[in-house]
Amino acid sequence: MAAQPKPAASLSSGLLARKGQARPAMRRQDTAGPDDLGWNDMGAPVVDALPPVLVERAVLVREVSGGATLSAAAAARIGRDSAAQVRKSGKVAFTLRLDGERHLRLRLASALAHQSAQSLVTQALDQFLATMPQVDALIAQMPAKEG
Repeated sequence: MAAQPKPAASLSSGLLARKGQARPAMRRQDTAGPDDLGWNDMGAPVVDALPPVLVERAVLVREVSGGATLSAAAAARIGRDSAAQVRKSGKVAFTLRLDGERHLRLRLASALAHQSAQSLVTQALDQFLATMPQVDALIAQMPAKEG
């Protein structure tokens, strides 16, 4: 009788680690006890320092999240970056990715209003920013523009 092949194991999302979050199954040797080979087979949390990139990302997420306050240093950095881009051409361009339905609606609204899509998006952005007095408060804290 021929042996039946074993079914192939399948990967599920629970077995995969997100980029930058993979952890070794063994602890570092300098933290292991005398009889401990470093294996973490009991599922106890391994206390390792996060990689610097994850620490920096967490700081950025806190700085730009809606509920958190933005530090003066972060606001100054954003202001410098923005000013550098504006100095090049007087305006800053960025890409706005829309799903198909939003794009269609924007194009139709543009035709009905006899205004460019850029003009409509700029007006909508201005209205949104008017609802966030925190933005104006941060701008007031920035150093005066040179020139």
